[in-house]
Amino acid sequence: MKENKKVRLDPVFVIGYSRSGTTMLRLMLNRHPELFIPKESEAFQRIPRQYRHRTHQIKDIDWILKTIPDYYDLILNEEYFRELLQENLPADNSVLLACLYQACAISMGKENARWGEKKPQNWQFVYRLQQWYPEAQFVNIIRDPRDVISSMEKSLPQIVPLRNIFPAHIILAWQWQFVFRIMTKQGEILGNKRYLKLKYEDLVSGPITNLKTICKFLSLNTDFINEMLNFNEDARNPQIGDGGQHMLGTKKELNVQSVGKFKTFLSEQQIKDIEFICGDLMEKMGYPRLYSPPAVGQRARIIAICNLLTFIWKGVRANRLIKGSL
Repeated sequence: MKENKKVRLDPVFVIGYSRSGTTMLRLMLNRHPELFIPKESEAFQRIPRQYRHRTHQIKDIDWILKTIPDYYDLILNEEYFRELLQENLPADNSVLLACLYQACAISMGKENARWGEKKPQNWQFVYRLQQWYPEAQFVNIIRDPRDVISSMEKSLPQIVPLRNIFPAHIILAWQWQFVFRIMTKQGEILGNKRYLKLKYEDLVSGPITNLKTICKFLSLNTDFINEMLNFNEDARNPQIGDGGQHMLGTKKELNVQSVGKFKTFLSEQQIKDIEFICGDLMEKMGYPRLYSPPAVGQRARIIAICNLLTFIWKGVRANRLIKGSL
């Protein structure tokens, strides 16, 4: 292994609701020579549950190598990982994950890069991640919920929970506002030096300005902006880009074609419902409402559904915590 083997504990976490541009932003950041942010994995969901409350010792290394997620077989040099882990043992799960990501960065030719993680679901773990890594920084990308919901319904309808019971657009609107509120609270805790919020629409319409803002926030050299704009080249690389039909947009050059597309996909009633649920938060982010609120009866129905979804979520979250989730 090159230079010293001290693990970096200052990761970058890309956070955002699904279909908000998190993959595009990850690809952009990963083009920077000072950053390594691999494609999505289940590492931060799986490893804390698998090695619950464990302090790892040298005798555990072979076991760990056998049980890390299969995805890392593609990008991990096990020798680097073994050496880095040995140097930093005994270690808890936060250090184990840091060693895993840093070893992957070295394997991919980025010996001195700062590592990062991107997964939309990580919004629910920010409170723990910022405790694990006091020097970590979080970049939260937000998109108009009407476009988010339109994209989810076109690309990933099968992953919307409870859609056979409640209207999918109401479920997704509830999720969007819930995530927004959680991340707003976490952003206040983290402060401006550790938390950056940006809009998808601003990034695609003014990429140079916004990438410079991100680089300055992360203390990165701003000389590589043009290189970062070629993110679509990496999107076609199976080691770097995320697969699936829903990721085809990342293989194209940057454009604003997806901004406002909800107007041709969602019905007037769906837009009214979404704006009723998310409207106040939308306006804070500069997304104006198009319609007046739905009828009184529909408003009461929406409120009842959202209250029930909040209750269900609390039960799901409690169950995951019991099972060792972050």
